[in-house]
This record gives sequence, structure tokens and C-alpha cells, in this order.
Amino acid sequence: MAHAWITPQADGGVGYTVYWHDPDKKQRQKSFRKKVDAEAFRTKMDRELETGTYIEPKRAAETVVSLFERWATSRGLESSTVRQYRSILNQTIKPYFTTRTTGSLKLSDIQAWIAWMKDTKKYANQTLQTRFGYLSSALQWAVNNEELGRNPAKRATLPGSRAKTRRVVKEKIVVPDLFEVEALILATDPRYAAMIWLMAGCGLRISEAMGLCREQIDFRKGLLRVDRQITEDGETDSGKNAGLRLKRYTKHRDEESPGRTVPLPAIVAAVLQAHLKRYGTCGQDKLLFPNHTRTGLLYQYYFRNEVWQPALTASKVSFHKTHALRHFFAASMLGNGVPITDLCEWLGHSSVEITYAYYGHLMPDAPERGRAAIDTAMAPLASITGTVRSAEAAEPAGV
Repeated sequence: MAHAWITPQADGGVGYTVYWHDPDKKQRQKSFRKKVDAEAFRTKMDRELETGTYIEPKRAAETVVSLFERWATSRGLESSTVRQYRSILNQTIKPYFTTRTTGSLKLSDIQAWIAWMKDTKKYANQTLQTRFGYLSSALQWAVNNEELGRNPAKRATLPGSRAKTRRVVKEKIVVPDLFEVEALILATDPRYAAMIWLMAGCGLRISEAMGLCREQIDFRKGLLRVDRQITEDGETDSGKNAGLRLKRYTKHRDEESPGRTVPLPAIVAAVLQAHLKRYGTCGQDKLLFPNHTRTGLLYQYYFRNEVWQPALTASKVSFHKTHALRHFFAASMLGNGVPITDLCEWLGHSSVEITYAYYGHLMPDAPERGRAAIDTAMAPLASITGTVRSAEAAEPAGV
């Protein structure tokens, strides 16, 4: 059944007008001088309306750059993530797509962009796959919002396998050993040494450790509530620098998210209790780690330059990022048989696939645990194996 039709221009006018009803039953139209162009457009409208891939003309006219920017800035993400997306927009999206519209985008255009990132920008496969994933997510977001009829990036092929890329990522993960963690703790300013314990012993991100408040700690139950972090996206009087804010939600989570609860090991609990006894808390939020003057929130640049870097230099450890302490936490958990699903929850990952992609190789004894589990479960069947072996031994030679 046709969804669009053609009518010659009224009053003897030159040209043809294509009419159709959009999914909201609103009549729309577009005029052409030549009948062949009108016929082609009518066929296109019929196909899109029939297959459910119709998009509003005004949305089809939106540029790829504009769509990506809307996707990056209109979903309530924290400012650090938005800044990262803007950087990708300026480096990878704008230079290539310029004024290209989403409605004209085809799979071949996406493949050409992938080739440009590889050959011109010289991106490693991991970087290329990540940036492709962001653009594909933006296009799919528009599809889900019924602003686009299809995602032209959906069937795109990327150089290198994702499995190989994950292996490269894993090779870059530096897991500190216990002696390095000890050396770093001893070299850290005592006012902030407990932060090292929190990152290595509870898997907290640096911004989460900086924002730790007394009410998050349950010493009796041995639990730590991770539901806030320090962000540098507030307003300042001068407007030159971002102001600090203590946000009541964590990375990659909405403001309504309750956060996550992680185990508080006895050794870390003892460290926190000693810290509280010596330094107390600061402000109405009862922060454990305020700035050096104890008048407000702690800036990351101060921690990095005045606390972290001096400690790295003094301890001579093999790593330089605070994230290495989360790697220590993950490796310790997996090495002691903690299920990766639990680790995913405690790290605050959005899916277990992410946790496995980064840390799956840290479970070298997993096959042995698997064999032991089945041996235990099927132990009552041992008599059957003996029967089978006896029957096999009784078979005539050459059978």
C-alpha cells in the first residue's frame, strides 16, 4: 500500500508535489521541478514509511557534528565526561564530517571515516574503536529517540579484532605488588595516606576517595557506601577556573542512582578509625580528606602535585597513575577466588563484560577451580567411571 502520492502543480504551475503522512499522521509535502525526481522521492518515502525508517526532514538535515554535541551534552553526564566528548568532537568528528548531515550518512561514509582515523590520524586500534563506538552510540541514541531511521554505523567493520585490542589493553595494565603499595603508603603525606588504603583496599577511584564523608562508613557492618565524588565543574567568582563540587552520585551513574556498597576490610577500617582520631572531619559534610588548609574540598591538581608525585618519587614504584591501586584491588579479589560479578559491582562497572575485558586474565587459577568444582559435584558418579573403564578394558583388540 502506497504511503505517498504525487500531484502536479496546481493552476498550471511547472513541477510536481509529493505528499505523505508521517508516523504522527501529519501531512507533509515536498515539490520538484521534474517528475522523475518526484517519483524517486515518492518511492523513497514509501520505502521508509513501510520499513519504519522514516525520519523527519528537519532531523535529517541536522549535521553529524550537531547530533554528536547534543548526545554529549544533553544526557546529564558529569562535566569531565562531557569535556572528553568535546575533545573527541573537535579532534575526530568536526574535521572529517564538517557540515555533513545525518540524513545523508551511509555505511560507506562511516567506513571512509574509519580509514581516515587509521591512515591520517594514525590512531591505534583501541583509540579508533573507542571513538567509533562513541559516534555509533550517538547515532543509535537518535534512532532510539525516533530522530533517525537507522544507524549507518551498525554494520561497519573495524581494523583489528576486538579480542586483540583487549589483549593490548590488558598488557598495559600495571598491577602493583604488595611491597610497592606499602612503600607508597609510607611515602605519602600522613594526612592523605588513608586515601591510598581506600583505593587499594576498597577499589575507590581518586575522586571517590577525595569525596569520602563520615556517614558513608559503617564500621559495625564492615561496609562502605560509595555514592559521591569530587568534581571540578562548579562555578567560581572569577570564572577562570572550574569550582569544586561534592556530587551525590558517581561516575557513569545518574543523580538518582543509590551508588554502590563495597566491603570494608578490617585492616582498612582500622586505618580509617586512626585517621578520624588523629585528624577528625571537616565541614558540614564531615569530609575525611579536605584541602590542606582544612577549609574546603580537595583539588585534584593539589593532590597530584603536592601529595601523589612526591610519594611516587620517594617510593620509586613501577606505576604512576592512581588507577593502578584499583588494579591491585581487582587482582587481589580475583586471585583469591572472588566472583567477577561481585568485583564488577564493587568497582562500579556498568557491566561484567567491562570487568572481564580488563581483568579476566588475572584469574589464572579459574580452570583449576572449575575442575575442582565439577569433581566435587560429580563425585557420586565415580563408580560409573570405574564401570566404563572395566568395559573398555574388556573390549576385543581391533574393535
